[in-house]
Amino acid sequence: MCILSRAVLGLFLFLMSASVLANEPAFAQPESAYFYTSGSTDPGVYFISSTNGNEMGWVSKLAADGSIIDSRWATNIRNPMGMRVSGKRLWVNNITEIIGINLKDPSDRIVYSIGDAILLNDLATDSSGYAYLSDSMNSRVVRIDLATGENSTFISTLPSSPNGLLVHGDKLYIASWGIMSEQPEERAEWITQTAGDLYWVSLKESENVRHIVAPELGNLDGVEIDQQGNIYVSDWENGKLYKISSSNKTVIELGQYKQGLADLGLNSLTGELVLPIMLSSEVLFYNPSP
Repeated sequence: MCILSRAVLGLFLFLMSASVLANEPAFAQPESAYFYTSGSTDPGVYFISSTNGNEMGWVSKLAADGSIIDSRWATNIRNPMGMRVSGKRLWVNNITEIIGINLKDPSDRIVYSIGDAILLNDLATDSSGYAYLSDSMNSRVVRIDLATGENSTFISTLPSSPNGLLVHGDKLYIASWGIMSEQPEERAEWITQTAGDLYWVSLKESENVRHIVAPELGNLDGVEIDQQGNIYVSDWENGKLYKISSSNKTVIELGQYKQGLADLGLNSLTGELVLPIMLSSEVLFYNPSP
């Protein structure tokens, strides 16, 4: 059984923070959730990216208990999506560029442009200072050196559009959206011919062979792995949360949510999941039972 521990309703909940008036929503079309801790003695913080429709978006900062530290921690970002910390910066995808935001001073930023990108979606980092970016509409993954900005296509032969990314050991896990429609009008609406797979590729092998974990599971968005090796993925279109058991690789449906279940986050210390519901501007905190 799964237990819902609390919910933060960004569309209706109006909270005071250091930089936001009480009549402003905490979240607006939240796309990505990410938990960061500097170590086992640090309770950590959550970052939530709000795409905010056709307006400028922002990144919110929450305490480990879900209370809002600053709902406008980093502002003036056109379309913030996937996020990860590497070094002393929170790296955020922003359409055709990646922004490195200083953790201590969010006004201090580095911006790298990614050539030929259409829409950079999720972001994963490794221990060597590289980030991997899903350029979903181009059906490719880009690798970038965060120290220099030098970047190149890491995988370009993907049959299914990559969305969620996660580096785990020497593997890059990819939660794919599906094979996009060949019709321009349908493609613009992210309509697919088939549902997306969950799979991984080796970071050490140049062939980039796909190792399927769960085939045609849905229009997948986020992917996370807990300390026990269980994999969690979100299905944006159908609002479903899945767990792939580490013991027998069985796919378990954990819950049904509203459409728009986006790029989930995982508290690496407690195992708690953070679920941004993009279309209803909600952020849910969910604690799966053992």
